[in-house]
Amino acid sequence: MSNYHHLFFDLDNTLWNFTENARSALFDVYTQYNLKRYYPEFESYVQQFEENNAALWRLYGADKITKDFLNSERFLSPLRRFGILNEALAREMCTYYLEQCCQKTAVMPNTYTVLDYLKERYDLYIISNGFSEVQYHKLDRSGLSGYFKNIFLSEEIGYHKPKPEFFAHLFDVTNATKTESLVIGDNFEADIEGAMNFGIDQVYFTTNLSDECRSKQPTFIIHDLSELRLFL
Repeated sequence: MSNYHHLFFDLDNTLWNFTENARSALFDVYTQYNLKRYYPEFESYVQQFEENNAALWRLYGADKITKDFLNSERFLSPLRRFGILNEALAREMCTYYLEQCCQKTAVMPNTYTVLDYLKERYDLYIISNGFSEVQYHKLDRSGLSGYFKNIFLSEEIGYHKPKPEFFAHLFDVTNATKTESLVIGDNFEADIEGAMNFGIDQVYFTTNLSDECRSKQPTFIIHDLSELRLFL
């Protein structure tokens, strides 16, 4: 067993398969609202949505837009190009999308096997910038809730990862020390740089090593969750 005692896991695309589940929920939206009228191919709608959604999440993480604006704009933007400016419709579509996301249960490969192993040896926590009304349901529906001692969501804390106030809150609640703690996540800026700047070791879970990642050298880099067992 390592010198770590407290493992802080990001949720989306670290444990819960956000890419697969969100795509499935988007297809539900595409079908429910007959978006084929505007986007004959589902892939073209996904591309428009995801590009805009990623930009909006960056702005939200930097506290430059509100949650309500993010939720309406990410569904309104793909329709605006067709002259549709119905914000009420966009909000309705977002509500439906989030409801569908809550029902999806795909997780990353080897998630349960690795968590079964780690739970017997470490205190496990979730740290996420996702919305409270969605993240708890996702954890429950996918059978992940029982693995974790506590769930830390930025919306409840009042600060987003990678802000130091977010990470400071973790230690106020858990009484963990930095040297005993390890952050595991797939978002280099929010998870890895946030932990790095706060003095916590990190595990970068990625399939694509960027130049930035190579230059800043995370404590560990893995490409599959099963690799955690090599050092934990």
